[in-house]
Amino acid sequence: MTLCEIVSGKKLLLKMANRGVSRGNWNGLGGKVEQNETPEEGVVREVEEESGLKIKDLQKIGVLNFYKSSRDELFARVHLFYSESFSGELLESDEGELRWFNTDAIPYDKMWPDDEFWFPLLLRGFRFDGDFVFDSGMKSVVSYTISNLEKR
Repeated sequence: MTLCEIVSGKKLLLKMANRGVSRGNWNGLGGKVEQNETPEEGVVREVEEESGLKIKDLQKIGVLNFYKSSRDELFARVHLFYSESFSGELLESDEGELRWFNTDAIPYDKMWPDDEFWFPLLLRGFRFDGDFVFDSGMKSVVSYTISNLEKR
């Protein structure tokens, strides 16, 4: 899986997912990597399909692993990217509503619960990897580790 956080000045682009595992949550853009695609190719394709934007300066931030109930059950491995450079007009797709949020007013209460742990690091210019263990209902983070923290 892939996820791209797109920032323009002090604004962050999020999508209110209307399907899939993120349904009902504000989230970055991205999705599944297709066969014979790299994560970079997949995230560029997904961002364009979901928003009409063409990413120009894609930066790899790290990899996030999500576990359900314990570290024995991997739920998803997500390649996390960041970009401040893009072209094109913002166009909504059937994936969900798109909205720019001020970076000091991110709607964490309407996002995946892990976002509040790593989003501030991303916005402060860090690369990192993360492991997040959710409860069995995937409603809260019961433990997490962030590693390989370095300034971009």
